[in-house]
Amino acid sequence: GRTDFAMADATEDAVELKSVSIEPNDCPLGERMCIKMGFKTNRAVNKAVWDMKYMVDMASKRKVIQLATSAETSYAAGAVSSMEIESAGIDTAGFKPHQLANAGLVMLTLSDGGEELLTVNLVTQVTKKEGDTLYRTVYSPLDE
Repeated sequence: GRTDFAMADATEDAVELKSVSIEPNDCPLGERMCIKMGFKTNRAVNKAVWDMKYMVDMASKRKVIQLATSAETSYAAGAVSSMEIESAGIDTAGFKPHQLANAGLVMLTLSDGGEELLTVNLVTQVTKKEGDTLYRTVYSPLDE
């Protein structure tokens, strides 16, 4: 389909990430998550929708948990814009603690009228603290 490599390369630089903030962070895994990003769009994005998911990386398979979807908006070519998306929390029902206490990914995908432009991956380390409470630390890809 339309996800061949040539297409991916063409849209790779449609957006330049400038800043990422994650609130709260270093907190229990299930807590709400608000992510704000500043970015520059190198081309107009007329039907922009952000989608936030969490991927649990288990030894044998990967499971994706839908977290939030933004309202549709538009970004002008060459503009520096910002976005904010919030999830009430990561619903980990049905997972065992050992499946979650691992590295996961918060995935933020920008689509334009249903066509995926880019995905920003935020590596998430989940560790057990204070008995059996799972804590998450989400890392900005700009800090790597």
